[in-house]
Amino acid sequence: MNIAIIGAGPAGCYTGYLLAKEGHEVSIYENHSAVGSPIQCTGILTSDFDQFGFPLDSFLVNTIDSIEVISPSNQKITIKQRDYIVCRIRFDNFFADKAKNAGAKIFVNHSFQRREGNTLVIKETENKREIQITPDIVIAADGPLSPTAKAYGFYHPRRENYYGVQAIVKGTFEPHTIKTYFGNEICPGLFAWIAPESSTSARVGVATLKNSKHYFDLFMKEHNFTAAEMQAGTIPVYHPKQKLHRENCYLVGDAAGYVKATTLGGLIPGLQQAEILARAIVEQKNYDHDVAPLRKKLGLHLKVHEIMARFSDKDWDTLISYVGQPKIQAIFEKYTRDNPIPLVSHALLKEPRFLRFGKYLR
Repeated sequence: MNIAIIGAGPAGCYTGYLLAKEGHEVSIYENHSAVGSPIQCTGILTSDFDQFGFPLDSFLVNTIDSIEVISPSNQKITIKQRDYIVCRIRFDNFFADKAKNAGAKIFVNHSFQRREGNTLVIKETENKREIQITPDIVIAADGPLSPTAKAYGFYHPRRENYYGVQAIVKGTFEPHTIKTYFGNEICPGLFAWIAPESSTSARVGVATLKNSKHYFDLFMKEHNFTAAEMQAGTIPVYHPKQKLHRENCYLVGDAAGYVKATTLGGLIPGLQQAEILARAIVEQKNYDHDVAPLRKKLGLHLKVHEIMARFSDKDWDTLISYVGQPKIQAIFEKYTRDNPIPLVSHALLKEPRFLRFGKYLR
């Protein structure tokens, strides 16, 4: 089959690789001039990434062994977990190279313009020339604001997007500890982060539904940070009613909103979704049915997010005090953020007071 993938991020290129190696004719269209640029992601992976068996040395920047959580009242707890901080340019190009080596063609400076029946109009941005393609299958992998998904009438009207602002800063950091700061005066609905690249460099940022730059500037000022490099981007919040397949078009990655609502991390869910989608196309399976286990995980993240979005600072202090108990910390250290179901269920069994926060569910 002739397959067009719009967007050359990790989810799009990994899908392209999986389909090209099965003999399909795959073309990937990227609107930017280079794969992986501009950077719009912190680039943190949980150790669940190990399941794919990819060589980390191709893109690894730093290995994390703990996450420090700071409450609004400055209560601190440390959770032992292994995470990876990656270079997003090298990470994205790793998957682009896999796709190309499998036979896929990647066209940079090619942006989706519109749909005309079964025909897609793609613009070559350097020479302003429009080309027309008529693929058998279209895969929208062009990010949270996906023009392709919109052209096929996919988006749910209540879908939300966060806006993240991040800087590379120089200073002195604990090289293997990510620090997360909670509180409505710091980052309402989510958290601010300091993710070290090394002992002298870190990625510092916030993400909110509105006024992200305001909270970012306050956080930078409080910590006396000066930005050496700025990055920003839109991040979708998972929506359980988002359709994934319509006519000959499929959604994957950020275009599908397949992001953990509690942390806005989407790299591992996007790669998992890519495998499900490629298998569904190759084996003529039901994509919506096969993605159900992943949807269940993301749905739980969404429920937790909806609760935390209504937290007061006192609620944050209480939650972090519960998590700080050795019996709860042991659970958080056993299960990654990409495994929310056993994490939440075991935590509730060990500490029923977590149920108090259920009053915020609507």
